Amino acid sequence: MRIRGDAAGSTSEVAAAGRRATRVTTVELLFDLVFVVTIAQLATVVSHDPGWESVARAGLLLVVVWWMYDAFAWLTNQATPDTRAVRLLFIAAMAAFLVLSLAIPDALEGASVLFGAAYAVIALVHGGLFIALGGVTSARVMLRVMPINVGIGALIGVAGLVEGPAHTVLLLAPLVLIAVAAGIAMRSPFDLVAEHFVERHGLLVVIALGESVVSVGAGVGAHDLGAGSVLGAVLVVGVIAALWWCYFSGDDERATLAFGAVEPRRRTAAALRAFFVDHLLMLFGLVLLGAGLHLAVEDALHPPTVATGWLIAAGVALFLVGDADYRRYLGLGAWWFRAGGAAAALLVGALASLVPSVVVLAALGLVVVATIAVDRPRPE
Repeated sequence: MRIRGDAAGSTSEVAAAGRRATRVTTVELLFDLVFVVTIAQLATVVSHDPGWESVARAGLLLVVVWWMYDAFAWLTNQATPDTRAVRLLFIAAMAAFLVLSLAIPDALEGASVLFGAAYAVIALVHGGLFIALGGVTSARVMLRVMPINVGIGALIGVAGLVEGPAHTVLLLAPLVLIAVAAGIAMRSPFDLVAEHFVERHGLLVVIALGESVVSVGAGVGAHDLGAGSVLGAVLVVGVIAALWWCYFSGDDERATLAFGAVEPRRRTAAALRAFFVDHLLMLFGLVLLGAGLHLAVEDALHPPTVATGWLIAAGVALFLVGDADYRRYLGLGAWWFRAGGAAAALLVGALASLVPSVVVLAALGLVVVATIAVDRPRPE
């Protein structure tokens, strides 16, 4: 992917406002540094408590964070962040996202006041920028959506002040609000620029894949670097590279063409399905994979625990499921090979506790490679 640098500062603030993006800017890449922290925090929390409840809470929190984080991809698609004022507001939102990411462990333990407050600030910055720069149609939509996004942060913050059933209800309510906001957006669709949108989400996948590699460093950093750790690290690179290849085996170019061919009035619905939901599945898969790798490489020559084996396998499977639906929905090519690969990954997970971690990693790498190998491009 080619990455366009920020426009020169000589353009006036007023004239630059509302310019639609064609390529990803460097300020967006700077913004993505915080997303690394988000993925790392979720993976670390799950690795410390790899139970079903911990995984479910991490998944719920990722849905909420991804809704707001992905919203900035929609913003920069409709208005290029190429003025001083907009860049400063982006940096302010970046700082708020960092606070939110640092508050994730406490939020997962129930102390979500700081997380909710940071979320509300982010929603205000995002909504204000969209209303000011996104055009008349976008402004109308955001005038209705921004209060909902702020409300999500408020509900999560209040949830940190109560206990019992009320706490659970307040944490689940944001899912309903997200569905309402998505419905509002679909009734007043955005004419999204396909090239920027596809590139933006591809870069986020690369960042999340990179975090899985970072998890290996966190896993072995406090232990002696023996032969098992070295072999495990090499195999991890193989698995991550295979997943990267699975996503970028020409699908980014095909996605740009397919998404660009969608009628503008249907493009918002298509974006919500292919880029919000499907990419959410892939990202959560990488969170689980990162958590499992953090644990598996500590003693890679011995069998992993049942929980660790399932985290690694389920992470790969969930990534493949998201990628399969992404391909199916946009018509990028055969999707059933990815679905079959997901089933095979789960089978590896069922047997993971019987063999050393290096064997599990090798098997999962082979599953993904086989998935790619049998998916021959269709003749033109």
